[in-house]
Amino acid sequence: MTSRHSRLAALVLPILLFISLIPVSVLGDEGMFLPDTLSQLPLAKLKQRGLKIPITDIYNPNGPSIKDAVVIVDGGTGEFLSAEGLLLTNHHVAFDALVAASDPSKDYASNGYLAKTRAEELPARGYSATITQDLKDVTSEVLNGISDTVSPEERARAIQLKVRGMESENESEGTRVRVLPMNDGLVYYQFTYLVLPDVRIVYAPPKNIGFFGGDPDNFEWPRHDGDFTFMRVYTGANGKPAEYSPANVPYKPKRFLSLSMGGVKEGDFMMVMGYPGSTRRYRESYSVAYNQDIAMPFLIELLRYQIGTLQKAGENDPALRIKLSSTIFGLSNDLKNYEGSVLAMQRAGIVDQKRAQEAEFTRWLNADPARKTKYGEVLPALEKAYQQLTATAQRDLLLQQMFGASDLIGIMSFAQRAAADKEKPEAERNPALGAMGIQRLRAQLPGALAERNPTAERELLTYLLRKADQLPAGQKIDFIEKRFGNVQGEARRRAEENFARDVIDSKRYSTVESLSAVLDLTAAQLRELHEPLIDVASDLGPEVQRIQMRQLAFNAVVQKWRPLLVRGMSELRASNVGSPRGQPAAGTNPYPDANRTLRFTYGEVKGYIPRDAAIYQPFTNLSGVIEKDTGREPFDVPAKLKQLYRNHDFGPYATSDGQNVPVNFLSTTDIIGGNSGSPIMNGRGEQVGIVFDGNYEGLGNDFFYNEEKGRTIAVDIRYVLFIADKFGGAVYLLKELDIKNAPASLRRAA
Repeated sequence: MTSRHSRLAALVLPILLFISLIPVSVLGDEGMFLPDTLSQLPLAKLKQRGLKIPITDIYNPNGPSIKDAVVIVDGGTGEFLSAEGLLLTNHHVAFDALVAASDPSKDYASNGYLAKTRAEELPARGYSATITQDLKDVTSEVLNGISDTVSPEERARAIQLKVRGMESENESEGTRVRVLPMNDGLVYYQFTYLVLPDVRIVYAPPKNIGFFGGDPDNFEWPRHDGDFTFMRVYTGANGKPAEYSPANVPYKPKRFLSLSMGGVKEGDFMMVMGYPGSTRRYRESYSVAYNQDIAMPFLIELLRYQIGTLQKAGENDPALRIKLSSTIFGLSNDLKNYEGSVLAMQRAGIVDQKRAQEAEFTRWLNADPARKTKYGEVLPALEKAYQQLTATAQRDLLLQQMFGASDLIGIMSFAQRAAADKEKPEAERNPALGAMGIQRLRAQLPGALAERNPTAERELLTYLLRKADQLPAGQKIDFIEKRFGNVQGEARRRAEENFARDVIDSKRYSTVESLSAVLDLTAAQLRELHEPLIDVASDLGPEVQRIQMRQLAFNAVVQKWRPLLVRGMSELRASNVGSPRGQPAAGTNPYPDANRTLRFTYGEVKGYIPRDAAIYQPFTNLSGVIEKDTGREPFDVPAKLKQLYRNHDFGPYATSDGQNVPVNFLSTTDIIGGNSGSPIMNGRGEQVGIVFDGNYEGLGNDFFYNEEKGRTIAVDIRYVLFIADKFGGAVYLLKELDIKNAPASLRRAA
């Protein structure tokens, strides 16, 4: 799930790992490959298909390469396009920054923004550019000395301690180190990142270009979206990472990308480099069934309610509507993704496919005593873990959402835990609940109160209380039943609404000062207050901690057994027994699931057949934008863009016949959320477009690759330049760009 959570919630809530998902089917152009494995790809075949550059131009551990031009930006990806730190990413990736800089008098989120000089470039609050400096396999270093004979919990703790030590030992000022498991710990990689916290907006088109089609067109084809924004990354005058300052200077990247105006045609070789978020393609049937039948349906229902509540809250408040726009966009994106994913999983029969694979795996084990000894416990252990998880799943999901319904609940829970911790002997105290933890929380309070929407919080808590009443008998929540169990029907609904109002609208704790003072109280003083907010935090806090402990135990079990499952399936693939459907072909190494680390994928420009009697071509043009115009959001084409089309004022960005401007195109490259903003390049490594979406028929690609219908949707780089130049008046940016195959008129302008 990619919905947005407050920074405060991240501080006061325990880290609860999302239960992960599903299998892989290696067909077509499937694969999200780590950069240091590219030499293992079938390079001769890639050259036949159109790769023109050496693989070291894409990834070179000993010198600059394309990997140095591709960076993490907020929740997406971006790429450097000039020696002056100019960065290209998606409009929807930069949208939070536009919202944060907006108010009713200057609505950059709707109207876009153009900095006419460097001094006018708009600070993107909370954004940073994160660049991969180095990556290496450290599996032996992490697992050395850790015995497989200890309990799953002990093994997980030992690995965690080793990982934390390696990270802290290798970090330095301006760099961040992360040691991450691949495929649940089959291997471990260490990544070293340069983090640059001064990012600014240079040019963003208006929303009716940058998010043209809105939610109705999201994940759909044909698309006509100009989803891009130019930003710039800055450093201190010494070239080192620095917070925003007018004295900062543009970052000098080791490598930046060239653009190609040569266009693309069907069948052209394409490649993408970026930071895909998360896939779960190697998982067991129990995980698939849990997510398909329990977790995701719960989230779908919750998201629908949240979106409706937030939309209603902003109806009569323009300032609030602007403030909520990014949150609503994120939730709507998640909702459509979950709905499409569940449908895709059901249609493809992924649960049944995985069960068939596991049956074949079991037969393969039983045919050899040594294999049975090595892998015989894997599936039974995972099945038992999921049985325990599922037994209280609906109750646990509700309690976690209830705890997160308002930051106030988290603050009060933290205060109670900190007060209780002070009463323990000093040697037993938790440092996270001590003076430093309290200080960090106090620093977060102003932002938390500023971000609150009490109406939405109250409605959400009321909704969750109502859902608690619908839980099956074996999963009822004791403290809720104790409070409301004696009333039924409408009387209970009114009681729930009144209680939610008392909790969320507490006048006593509506200021930074009053909340800060709570952090100084003793446990006894907190109990004596008898405030509804404190009472509900007191009830929810221990429940959520118990859920966390169970989930940590669950994660320890799967961390032990899942790597063995992946290894066993790999041995089965390599054997002569056969290759189970949904796993890589024999003789290949399984690429690791995506986990927000740098990956490479390749494919070709290609349309698809979405359903019976329909064929989708892989290209859309400006004429399609005009055809969709209704004059109303989200299909309200700007007047200036319509005028440019009527006058055929396309400049050098027109199609070969001069009658149109290319807008979006499709390819078979394997991408996922997080790849938003990734460069899509031709065989010469020149950027021809920018990735911004996948198609609805390809949803479920977190869990399985759909060669037949799954597609990447990208903005043609010619549309990016056309909008920036002819529509936005940002022609000066062209002076910074290295544009290949540009007409003479464009070269003269630059």
